[in-house]
Amino acid sequence: MYSLVYLYLIIGLLLISYGASLLVSSTENIANKFNISHFISSFIFIGIATSAPEIFISIISTLDGSGNIAIGNALGSNIANICFVFALTILLFRSRISKNNKILSIETKFFIIIVIILSMLMYPILKDGVVTVANSITLLIFFTLSYYLYKKYFYLDIVDAGENHRYISKLRIFIVLITGLTLLLTGTKIFLDSSITIAESFGISDYVIGLSITAIGTSLPELASSIESARKKNFDFIIGNILGSNIFNIAIVISIVGFLDNGLSQALSELNVIRDIAMILITTLGFYIIIKNYNQYLTKILCLVLLFSYILYQFNLYGINI
Repeated sequence: MYSLVYLYLIIGLLLISYGASLLVSSTENIANKFNISHFISSFIFIGIATSAPEIFISIISTLDGSGNIAIGNALGSNIANICFVFALTILLFRSRISKNNKILSIETKFFIIIVIILSMLMYPILKDGVVTVANSITLLIFFTLSYYLYKKYFYLDIVDAGENHRYISKLRIFIVLITGLTLLLTGTKIFLDSSITIAESFGISDYVIGLSITAIGTSLPELASSIESARKKNFDFIIGNILGSNIFNIAIVISIVGFLDNGLSQALSELNVIRDIAMILITTLGFYIIIKNYNQYLTKILCLVLLFSYILYQFNLYGINI
């Protein structure tokens, strides 16, 4: 029986990965058609697209009475995006980054600050173990205000008018978009059901499953899009993708839990919440140091530290001492 469950888990992951790939491709084409800049297209379009698995899992799991999976997934994905996706991508492709590559713009600094503030807001929101409607409204107001401040004071990205893009019909973009969404939704449901079954068989809490298996699974789209961007030497795409996804994970995914939670989710431990928020803040600091002071050798060390820290963090979640 359980061998079949693991097979479903793998099938779900594959559908999520391929569906998100189609979604990313279609959103990139939409951005090109409307002449939207690289950073903005990666932050908004790719960020939203690669956060789609987290959003779907948040909706489905919360309605099923497992809101803690959604919370754990949002926080765990933010950790995985930096320690796993970003660190691994940079380690594999760091030789392609030019020393003169200006990947720390004023926009990047602004959004890093937003990630930090949103992460710190998680403590007063989650310290009582549940997310309320008032919490969700607060997050959405902050998200809207942040976007307003960005558009008014920090929007500096300019489209390269001379850049040419291959013509793709609107119908084809629409078909790819719908196909990607369908595969993503189907894969998310299969993956979620399999994860819960595995968690129950091992006595693992929904929250830990969200922080680990589900977080890694839903970060696969970010990994795929980051590797593809690195191959094309579009490192501003990687930065925008990571920051956009991490902001949407907290502001949108956590908000969904507050609006849809039916009261069936168990209250979270305050100590666990503190641990996970601290992990997000520390890894975000490491992310900032890497892109601020880019050096191939220092970057290699810091990325290895991030990956090793992530492994230790996963061991800690499951109570494994090494």
